[in-house]
This record gives sequence, C-alpha cells and structure tokens, in this order.
Amino acid sequence: MTGVTIGDVRRAQPETLRKVAARLTSHADVLRGISTTAARLVPSHDYWFGPASGTAGGRHTEIAVAARTLGEGLTRCALAIHAAADQASDAARTVRRAERLAAAVGARLLDDGAVVGVPGAATAADPRAVEEVRRIAERARGDYVTTMLTLRSRLASTADRYAVSLDTGSHGGSQEVLGPRGSGGPRVLVRWGERVGPDLTEGIGTDNGWPEITVFPPPAAPAAANAWFAGLTTTERDWVISERPDWVGPADGLPAWARDRANRIRLDQLTQQMAGEFAALREADLDSGDSARARRLGEVRATVDGLAAVRALLASDDGRTRQLLSLDQQGEVLTAAVTTGDLDRAGHVPIFVPGFQADVAGDLARYSALVESATDRADLLALTAGDGRPVVGVTWLGYAAPQAGQVLVPGKSVAGWGPAEAGAPRLDRLLSGLAASGRAAYPDHPPRLVLWGHSYGSLVTGMALRDATVPVAAAVVFGSPGLGVDSVAQLRLPAGGLFVEEALDDVVAATSRFGADPGLLREATQLSVGEHLLPDGSQGIVARGHEEYLTPGSTSQWDLAAVAAGRTDLVVGLPPCPPWSPLSRKPPPRCERPLRIGWLPSPM
Repeated sequence: MTGVTIGDVRRAQPETLRKVAARLTSHADVLRGISTTAARLVPSHDYWFGPASGTAGGRHTEIAVAARTLGEGLTRCALAIHAAADQASDAARTVRRAERLAAAVGARLLDDGAVVGVPGAATAADPRAVEEVRRIAERARGDYVTTMLTLRSRLASTADRYAVSLDTGSHGGSQEVLGPRGSGGPRVLVRWGERVGPDLTEGIGTDNGWPEITVFPPPAAPAAANAWFAGLTTTERDWVISERPDWVGPADGLPAWARDRANRIRLDQLTQQMAGEFAALREADLDSGDSARARRLGEVRATVDGLAAVRALLASDDGRTRQLLSLDQQGEVLTAAVTTGDLDRAGHVPIFVPGFQADVAGDLARYSALVESATDRADLLALTAGDGRPVVGVTWLGYAAPQAGQVLVPGKSVAGWGPAEAGAPRLDRLLSGLAASGRAAYPDHPPRLVLWGHSYGSLVTGMALRDATVPVAAAVVFGSPGLGVDSVAQLRLPAGGLFVEEALDDVVAATSRFGADPGLLREATQLSVGEHLLPDGSQGIVARGHEEYLTPGSTSQWDLAAVAAGRTDLVVGLPPCPPWSPLSRKPPPRCERPLRIGWLPSPM
C-alpha cells in the first residue's frame, strides 16, 4: 500500500466501514441464536436410537457448533472493521489539522502531500510551518496505511481460523465436531442424547486444565489490541491473562481490569526473578574489582526496592481500588503506572507525569497519595457541579525520568532533551490506549483525557501533545521549564486547553530551558497558586517553590481538580499578559516573575 496518498485519506469512508461492521454483528447475533437454540433441542435417545440416530445427532450438534464458530468469526471481523473505521477517522482528523495549519500560514495541502502557497498571498509561507504541515500529513498517511494493512491481515487471519470444517462421515454412536479450522481449534466430542449448553466447549480441557486454545499475540496498535481482546471468549481471556501476562500487561488499549490482573502476575514473576539475581550477585566476590557486577548489583537492588514499593501500594488497606496499569523494566530502570480507582468506569482521566528524579522506589507512594487527593477532589466536583461521571487518575511513572547522578550523562541529563524524547512516545501510546479502551466501553461518551505535567514531566507532556495521535481535552503544566514548543498552536489541544501554574519562587519554572516560557504564553490560561477564596467556599492555601502544586487544600490543587472534572470555568485564573517586545528580554511589570532568568528560548 505504498501508493496511498493524502487524497486517499481524505476520501476514506469510515461510516461505510461502521455500517459493514454493524451488518456483520447482526448476522453474528443470528448465528449465535441458531447455535443456542440447536444446542438446547437435542432430543433424548430414549425416543430414537441406533445408527441413524447417532448420525443424525452428530449432524445436529455439528450445525450448532458451525453456527457458533461462524458467529464468532463474523464478530471478530466486525470488531476489526470497526477498529479500522475509528483509526481511519483519526487519520482524517490529522489531515484536517494539517489543512488548518496550512491555511493559517497561507498554504494548501495537496492530495499528493505537497504543500504549496496560495495564489495571491501577500507573503510566502513560513518554511518551518510548511515542514510542520508535511510532517503532520505524512503521519496521517502512515497511520492510514498501517490501519488498512492491519485490517487486511486481521480479516485474512480470521477467515483462515474460522473456516468451518464439517465432517460428513459416520462414527457409530459418536461424532467429532470441528470448530475453528486448524490443529489448535477447540474440539468437542458429543454423544447423541447428551444435553449440551450454549458454550459447547465448557468443561472440555487438556491436562493442564485449559481447553485446547490457540490465541495469537495482540496487535501493536492500541485500537487493534482492544478489538483483539474483545473478540476473545471468556475462556481465552482467562487463559491469555494467566498464561501470557507478558502479552496483556503491557498492551495499551486493553481494559484496565485485564492489564491489572496480568501485571500483578508479572509483579510476582519479576519479584522472584530479581530476588534470585540479587542473591546471586551478593554471594559473588564483589571485592574482586568487577565494577560491572557491582553496578548491576545496585541496579537490581533499586529494582527490588521499586517492586516492593509497588507491592506495598497495591496492598494498602484503605478501601481504595487501585489498578496496576503498567509495569516494565527499561534496561536498569523500573517503570510503573497505578490508577486511583477503577479506570474502566472513568468519565474523566487525569494523567500525572512527574519530572526530575522521579523513580518508582522513592516516589510512587508519595505521588500516588497526592494524585489520589487531587482526583478525589475532582471526583467530588464532577459529582456535585459537573456531569457526574467518575474521575479516576493515573500516577504515571512510565518513563525513565532524569536522575541527579545523570546530569553529565549524554542523553539522560535533566538539562537535555533525551529523556523527554524517549518518554513522549510512551506517553502518547498510553493516551492512545486509554482512548481506544474508552471508546470501546463508552462509544457515545468516551472519557476525557487530561494531562498534569510537573517539572521536566511538563516537557514530556508538551512533546507528547505536539505529536499526539489522539485528542486530549486539556493539559495543566506546573513548575515547567518549557514544553519544547514555541506556541500553543503546536500542541494538539482544543482552544483554551492549556493551563499553566507557576509559583513566584519556583526556580525551575524561571529557566525557560526548553522552548518558550509557558508562564508567558498568551494563548494559555495562567492559573493562580496564591491564597484565594475558592468557588466551593473553602479557603485555598498558597503553593510555594517547586514541589507544592499538588498540596491538599491549595488553590493550585483546586485548579488541577477543576480542569480534570471538566469545570474549567471554575479555575482561579490570572489576567493574561499583554504583548511585549522580545528584544526587551523582559515582560511588562505585572507579568514579571522575581526569579525569571531565561527570557529567550534555549538553543535546540
């Protein structure tokens, strides 16, 4: 499909795909009904017996199994087509975003992907903006190609797997009935006169207690992974979670309950693995001058401590439901993400992205407590003054945050772009997964996704929003050294979707190290962190320095909660800064910050 063009993306018809998926689903429902009815109408051999009875009974059951098998196959095809429709819609939206950006700079995006100036325009289009249009358009084209290739592969795989083989031979009083084609498909041996329930494979298993199951690994794309999981039977889901947690736990796009179950199994496995390696390293002769072994011992010790922190948080006896959304070992770094509640029920999902020195062992419990307090406040606000949908947060320590000992390490330093460049795609993938699972669970009202980016985590947030593949409702950045962009227009956010919190004595926020200073962006809503009487009648306390933005009871925490709950009209804002000349290296007095030390963008 290398010949796909931007014009093809524009001409895509996702609604037609959705109609096809709906027709297939309807046919699948009919077939399942036939299967259920046939399975319940098996007569007793007390009234009819003999060779003809056995043959007829086998064929009767064969029809039931064939109908069920075909119904499952059609359902999987429908899910694949519906997922492709959603992804095609996303690609078309990305093209429209490129078109809007092109129009804003006096250019047009052609069907072949070329960007040309509009005839009669007063000035030529900015080359940097033109390149950005090309980049966005190419991403849309690439996404569309991937979508169609994935759909073709899934349909071919489903057609092969669910081709029904009907055995026409007689086998005396018994009949072997084939389900999905291939040696891995479930096989059921049914005798005439046996009462068979709607699930014809129930109770038929192998020596390890599982039915003969063939399940292929989930596809990489989150929406496709969601459709893959939705197409599994209950038995297949239980099997894949229990036997292949390494497939389910890391798979963005799957329901949180399934990932939680799989990741808890992986937590036990990784704990046992690391404990064994740690014991072996400790028994080794570390006095022999083997620096690599000593370094590995330190890494394993940190991982063991991190796993213990995850286990302790999940074991907290405070009545809160927490889900282990991710658990991963990135080289020597353990990453994890834990929810503040049942994510599968959420209507609003704020994701907290921490910054410098964040690590699972030392910070998961502390950050989780702060995020839980803020989301509890948001949940109450949504219930009493919002749309009533639950607010469930995610404490996302899902990237290798820069550490103090890495300041001079190229690619890992807090002063450089490396950790953010590595972390932003992981955050975007998380967002894509949450969007996919949310659309599947609540197609009419999918959850609102909100980002809370703190410190260096705000740079990860900004870079993820710059290249986002799914829409995000809003983002709040606090204590930010920069978002990696020069204007809000470069972020995939709706108008008015960026909010900034900045304490007067926050040294990090004063650096403007990575792009334009968020505290001076006129398109962003500047939020107060001072002492204020809040809209709910409580008194908001002041947040000072770099670490107090999430402090319970603070004005800054209220603002974070209001944005998360969808009540952005209730934030305590500051008046926007008027325009000023960058040549002055200083904003107007009312927008001046005492510690601001970097007026001009840093070199990229």
